[in-house]
Amino acid sequence: MSRETDRFPLVALLGAAVLGLALAFLLHLPQALWGLISPRTAVHQLDGVATPGEYRFAWNDEASKLTFRWSIVGDRLIAAVSTPDTGWVAVAFGGAGPLMYGADIAIGWVDAHGAHVEDHYANTPTSHVADTTIGGHNDILASAGAQTAEGTTIEFERPLAAHDSTDQAIVAGQTKVMIASADADDPMAYHISGHKAVALLDLFAGPPARAAAGAGLPDHLSDVEIMLACWMAVFLIIGIHGVASGWAERPGEDAAQPSGFAVALLVLLVLLEVAALGTFAVGVGRASPVWLLGSSLAVGLLALAGIIVVYTRLFVRWQTIRTERDDGIPW
Repeated sequence: MSRETDRFPLVALLGAAVLGLALAFLLHLPQALWGLISPRTAVHQLDGVATPGEYRFAWNDEASKLTFRWSIVGDRLIAAVSTPDTGWVAVAFGGAGPLMYGADIAIGWVDAHGAHVEDHYANTPTSHVADTTIGGHNDILASAGAQTAEGTTIEFERPLAAHDSTDQAIVAGQTKVMIASADADDPMAYHISGHKAVALLDLFAGPPARAAAGAGLPDHLSDVEIMLACWMAVFLIIGIHGVASGWAERPGEDAAQPSGFAVALLVLLVLLEVAALGTFAVGVGRASPVWLLGSSLAVGLLALAGIIVVYTRLFVRWQTIRTERDDGIPW
């Protein structure tokens, strides 16, 4: 086997690593992982201004001129709602109805004292109250707001999980989302102006926000993500297979007496396999983000491949396999 052939699996692994890093940054995985391990503090700079490219997703209702922007970061929803009105603006999630009954609402306004954002619950089809007044908790972790000649914007951060009966959990799949605004700061004032809109949105999948001017990535990122993932998988398979095959078939110690390092490596791979599959199973039960499910399953599959290679290296006599292969027995 030539040196060029020996190097090819290593080049493939290097290519897979580069594509994996590109995919990770494209999917904002470093920020999401940091959000999982960081303390429960704000994970996004909120200033009341929704700048282009700040949020991953956006929904704009042309009729009402309301815009809802959001990102999923770790176990948080970070969002902004903008309106041409100069009073309160709100976004509501879920609710069995009729109308907005049962919805989990973030509502805010800007006055002379600054920005105010509160966690409300729709206790009737046409009214709402602060969670704290009916035994719930304020789950707005951070907030900001600003008012200009163009209207009002509030930004807020909240957990994805529901911590009490007045909360609506943010999960994958379609969620009923309502946005509304008014010309009055009083959060109990009705939106007589008619600035309101309702949609079913998958808050984990889009629709994607328009890329900022001069952005280096295209608007439709799903095709790019799929392409990177496929090529990364191809390079990983080629690289791992090449490196593992070369290592396994290299003359070594008697397979019946494996080294302590080899045994420890096998045990480590088994523990990694159990942890990865356990994370995947728990994630399915808790409807965790797709990136977490996919990553844990991929780690589990790679650990399984490592277990097979190491086990074969330790307990199968490759000299016997090579002899039988040379005798014409197919493998």
